Amino acid sequence: MPHHPANPPRLDETDRRILRALQRNGRITNAALSEEIGMAASPCLRRLKALEEDGIIAGYRAELNRRALGHGVEAYAFVKLSQSDPDWRTRLVEKLKSFEEVISCQAMTGECDLLVHIVADDIEAYGEFAMQRLLTLPGVADMRSSFVLATIKADEGWPV
Repeated sequence: MPHHPANPPRLDETDRRILRALQRNGRITNAALSEEIGMAASPCLRRLKALEEDGIIAGYRAELNRRALGHGVEAYAFVKLSQSDPDWRTRLVEKLKSFEEVISCQAMTGECDLLVHIVADDIEAYGEFAMQRLLTLPGVADMRSSFVLATIKADEGWPV
């Protein structure tokens, strides 16, 4: 059963080395992982399975190149919501989850209510998505966009 965030599990340095290695290469074999961290294969596998069962390792996936997929535009939309009845929130969340252009979405404090990470093939496709789909969602009062010009530091995983 996954640990509750208020009661995080204690990780020793071996767990941390396993997690760092997996964030660099999620496809590493157990034999290569055990060699990299300096541990026999069987206890290494037990540690790995425990990290998965504890919910520390949430899953595995491939890292894709957005440009190679034809997504030439990456942007963040800062969305302000109107104060209204709570029924629209459920519809809004479900619609946002269904848009393949939406990479991630966070509820925020501060100047915007939602931070929406979006990719599109080009600026025209982004404009169409923003105007025809995002701004027409129930409860959306206002939106502004910022476009990614360059990635200074890519997501390299969580500090462990």
